[in-house]
Amino acid sequence: MGMRLSSILGNPLAKLSVEIADMGGMVEKQLADAILCFDERDTDLAKKIIERDAEIDQREHRIEEVVTEALQNRRVSPEQMTEALAAVRNANDLERIGDLAKNVAKRSLVLSECKQTAAHSSVVRMSKIALRQVSEVLDAMARNDYQAATAIWAGDQEIDEIYNSVFREILLVMSKDPADVNALTHLVFVAKNFERVGDHATNLAERVYYTATGKRLEGERSSGDETHLSSPPTEES
Repeated sequence: MGMRLSSILGNPLAKLSVEIADMGGMVEKQLADAILCFDERDTDLAKKIIERDAEIDQREHRIEEVVTEALQNRRVSPEQMTEALAAVRNANDLERIGDLAKNVAKRSLVLSECKQTAAHSSVVRMSKIALRQVSEVLDAMARNDYQAATAIWAGDQEIDEIYNSVFREILLVMSKDPADVNALTHLVFVAKNFERVGDHATNLAERVYYTATGKRLEGERSSGDETHLSSPPTEES
């Protein structure tokens, strides 16, 4: 990545927002490509997504190092402390979204060899809503727009409800055609990964609101997830 930021900036946190924005752009592309490779069964693209995941991990580490060094050297004012800690947590959420995109790519490699089921289109629809949430929260972060962040936070229920619907649809197809259980199991994991993308986008929205206002969003996050006891575990790594 070249020379360390802390050695070229008078204020080691001056370009932290740029680093987060760059990482966000990489993650957004990974997610968009993961949706494409899943929908079109593009195995070459899936392999590229898996390979590129290491670049996102490196970006997260770079942001952590910049903040850690600044804090250790006491070069961050009390006013900058909130921004610095939010940056580290934002980088972590973005890295998790990158992991989920990688997981979709891995599942897509397997699904490319399976018969496509009727539930496929529902998962694609869900994936595009997850991508929209990520795009919107990245825009809110760039503008420090707490009102947009509030709307994203309040809209988390939409993707949860779609996931519940997709999950029930897949279970129904499984009961009717046991021969497709293998493919449908992978499809459930893909859907769960997209649902988790929405959760991380909501985390980012909460942080945008707190950074801009100094207050936390009140009330419980809207959630229509009724399948937590029976749905697959998260694959994030």
